[in-house]
Amino acid sequence: VRLTPNHYAYLKICEGCINYCSFCVIPKIKGKLTSASVASILKKTKEFNRQGISELNIIGQDITAFGFDLKPRACLTVLLKKILKVARDIGWIRLLYLYPERITEELLKIIRDEERVCKYIDIPIQHVNNRILKLMNRKTTKSQILRLIERIRKVIPNASLRTSIIVGFPGEREREFKELLSFIKDVKFERLGAFKYSREEGTVAYGLPGQIPEKVKSQRFNQVMSSQSKVARLVNGKFLGSILKVLIEERNKDGYIGRTEFDAPEVDGLVYVKSKFKFNPGDFVKAKITDTLEYDLVGEV
Repeated sequence: VRLTPNHYAYLKICEGCINYCSFCVIPKIKGKLTSASVASILKKTKEFNRQGISELNIIGQDITAFGFDLKPRACLTVLLKKILKVARDIGWIRLLYLYPERITEELLKIIRDEERVCKYIDIPIQHVNNRILKLMNRKTTKSQILRLIERIRKVIPNASLRTSIIVGFPGEREREFKELLSFIKDVKFERLGAFKYSREEGTVAYGLPGQIPEKVKSQRFNQVMSSQSKVARLVNGKFLGSILKVLIEERNKDGYIGRTEFDAPEVDGLVYVKSKFKFNPGDFVKAKITDTLEYDLVGEV
């Protein structure tokens, strides 16, 4: 049963996770990493291609770990090349949830060079303070994260970088939160989701000392979102007057609602398209951006 509109679909290529972040219960719920076979993934992709979808979202708890459990071992970059060959009629292919540690040079070049792969890179970093990252059992450091971001923007200058961060992790000191807030202001992620730490039974972090009061979590969350709203306005302002490819989602009273390749379904911004022409969900149009909102764009066709 399809739970999405007819013009886009999600393709799960793996289940479970190998990262064992201290705040996350997924490994206990989902079990060890289990990758779908390459043959089954390509079969499903061909079905989506025949159905005429416009956008294929490749998902998993961590798709950069795809194939580590298979024999012979597989990898995301090789799989992506095969998907592109059998998905010739699918306009956009989007990669969701890339673990920072395993983003390779080859993967970045495929995203850059393949027109149909969305220039959208979702790398949940969670935090940047090295002590907090260690408590989270993340395998990256602040300097490694900074180098990765610098590399992505050098290889793919027009990339939309999305991340998610957690505020109020157990033991997070005020200066460590300020370090995170400063980092967000400096890096200027095109898209960002923030979450207040939620204590999950069965996780290592559940028993950590220094649980943060809800009031403090909320204050920190509000500071992050206030800062990001200013970044979002700056990011959207760069599109003013430009022509963007927009995927039409639905009709509204003034025209249509759509998305750019820089926006994943359900979580990112929209484009409100004014037009006298008739379009259907799943159509791609070229819209001139005439106005910008806090997180959304306004365009004309």
